Amino acid sequence: MLCLSFTEIYAQKVGDVFGGITYTQASIKDESLTNFGTFKPSVVGLGLAYVIADNLALDAIIFDGQSEFSITKSIVNVTVKVKSGYGFGVRPFMAFNESWGGYAKLGRLYGTQETITKIGTRSSTTKTESFARTTYGLGVSYNVNARWGVSSEYMWSIKEDSESYKNTSVSLGVRYKF
Repeated sequence: MLCLSFTEIYAQKVGDVFGGITYTQASIKDESLTNFGTFKPSVVGLGLAYVIADNLALDAIIFDGQSEFSITKSIVNVTVKVKSGYGFGVRPFMAFNESWGGYAKLGRLYGTQETITKIGTRSSTTKTESFARTTYGLGVSYNVNARWGVSSEYMWSIKEDSESYKNTSVSLGVRYKF
């Protein structure tokens, strides 16, 4: 149910390696008949990128959530907790000038989440499930100097036929060139 940034790593030359940290705010919109609303858990990710060709990098990320977001509707309270996971993808990028750049992303994200449903104060059920998402997105980056940079991106995930929710996310990140 989570759509996540693969990293905020914007490379420049073939062979460059970058590491980064990302803060991501997910938006998980319930589109089922119960329509509980939009859950907004957050995660922090550590990423690595390797530039394999001119204007093309491979990205990898691990993330940990331990963040939860609850919605109450009538006497039912639903809490979503994002656990942990990993992802990988390809990222074509281009420089607008020495400081600013833009990129697109396409990849896969794997993880686990826990959903806790409470009815009143007595009944409670917990469901832990794994997810696998195809994600795509767009972002911008800014080079602070030759080693450090920052970025922001917006990501979507492709909804599976069996799912009753829609996923998007906004990420902010910092990267370092090794």
